[in-house]
Amino acid sequence: MRSFIISNATVITPSEVLQNTSVLVEHGIITHIASQIDEQLAGFSIDADGAILMPGIIDIHTDAMDAEIVPRSGADIPINVAFRELERKMSGCGFTTVYHSMHLGYDMAELNSRSKYTRDEVFETVHRASKGSTLLNNKIHLRFELSGVKAYENCLELMDKGYVQLLSVMDHTPGQGQISKEYFIAFAMKMGKSAEEAEQAFIDKLAMPIVAGEQLEAMIKHAQQLHIPVASHDDDSVEKVDYMRGLGIDICEFPITMETAHHAAKLGMHVVGGASNILRGGSLSGNLNMKDAVLQGAVDSLCSDYYPPAIIHAIFKLYNEEGMLLPEAVKMATLNPAKAVGISNHTGSIETGKDADLVIVKLLDGIPMVTHTIVRGHMVAQASNKINYNKDYQPDNNLSLTNEL
Repeated sequence: MRSFIISNATVITPSEVLQNTSVLVEHGIITHIASQIDEQLAGFSIDADGAILMPGIIDIHTDAMDAEIVPRSGADIPINVAFRELERKMSGCGFTTVYHSMHLGYDMAELNSRSKYTRDEVFETVHRASKGSTLLNNKIHLRFELSGVKAYENCLELMDKGYVQLLSVMDHTPGQGQISKEYFIAFAMKMGKSAEEAEQAFIDKLAMPIVAGEQLEAMIKHAQQLHIPVASHDDDSVEKVDYMRGLGIDICEFPITMETAHHAAKLGMHVVGGASNILRGGSLSGNLNMKDAVLQGAVDSLCSDYYPPAIIHAIFKLYNEEGMLLPEAVKMATLNPAKAVGISNHTGSIETGKDADLVIVKLLDGIPMVTHTIVRGHMVAQASNKINYNKDYQPDNNLSLTNEL
């Protein structure tokens, strides 16, 4: 693997902004950070020209894979093609590690997609692709819908097979979580139901069996025995946060209210909010404004949720418009999520000894543009050609893609 230097960069470490700084990468590892590094130590250098060098984005919840496979209801794209094309898109947005959040047991999502693929086919193909030659560090985040009682054993099997690196439990039953009764009724009527039909649909939804009690506890315990981190989803009350924390869950995704976000943080949970919420200026369904939660210290990590480019823009919106210190804003999408899922020992920050998962960002009229994405020392996306090669250095010309560890 080739060694190289990124020079003349504004380097974002976990606690500082280092101006006019260079970083040496050797064999995919960050080995030196200094104001000047001898260019003879490496085969080539990348002149950052004062641009920002930050850790690669770690996204622990993105729904993009399912959307890439079925971009329109009934329009199935070959799964292996969708995987490759999504990698290209996400590498250009500064991602280096992606937890593809793919649903299981969510009958409504499957009905709406009208996909010809079974969930087993999706998980199997994405897992197999992630273990081959890849651009990014790809992992699977299994989102289990608690109403999917028939998929319970399947969930356990997928974990046993080693397919799952993060599990979250979600409940889209109306009347709690992110879907209030009023919202459900209004949406049902918008879709053509009468008020009486909408009310009956609500009652029918409430009557559906869900995975709960000892069965839910067994699922979470099974994940923990396999060292799979577990997240709760759409917690809407202090009581629900307490219940989830009591089960051993230490990641709280998309808290519905400020109170629940603060409570989860107080209990020591990693609290994750959607970057799209920050970029757009609020929640789609009128729930917690994530910008306010971040500024109040109730949310420590960002994920892309339904719009991958949102993360890089949310980072710089917090910095440019809200006065957040840049190292703190960057950690929201790098080191903090890495800690949440237990991979911060080797990635998530620019420190010697860590993987060279790096992103160069230029600000154009205040809008961030990713010019280089580097995964474990491999250039996987580039929008600039300002590279100077050391003519005396004999590089390894193998430009193979990175492989999952």
